[in-house]
Amino acid sequence: MEKELFIALCDLLKSKVPGLQWVDADQGQLNVSERPPVAFPCCLVEMSYPQCENHTAGTQRVRVRFQLRVAFNVSAPTNASAPIEVREKALAQYDTLQRIHKALQWWSYDRKINPTMRVSVAPESRSDGLKVYRAIYESAFMD
Repeated sequence: MEKELFIALCDLLKSKVPGLQWVDADQGQLNVSERPPVAFPCCLVEMSYPQCENHTAGTQRVRVRFQLRVAFNVSAPTNASAPIEVREKALAQYDTLQRIHKALQWWSYDRKINPTMRVSVAPESRSDGLKVYRAIYESAFMD
């Protein structure tokens, strides 16, 4: 794995999405029974190479996947009967997700990788009161 690429991605998220309180590698922090050891909202990043193709002279075209788990500790109601200021606070998670998307969509790490593209975003089912979204972005580079 390219350590520099991982660091650049995390630094980009921290600088472009100032609302994120914690940006880190996904080490299973959200998979604990007690309070997770992060500050909310957080973005936990996992990088993988789901496909590598051989090219000439020993090089490979590497498809890189960034899986982001974006977690919120939401305690305010979002129902239509709640006061608008309460709903706005509870729904601020969507603003954070949009800022993440704006930061990552077409990001090319100073042309070291192909522009990143969003593949999917979906909520996770949880029973612990956290709202967690799994966002997938992909790119490719020659190695």
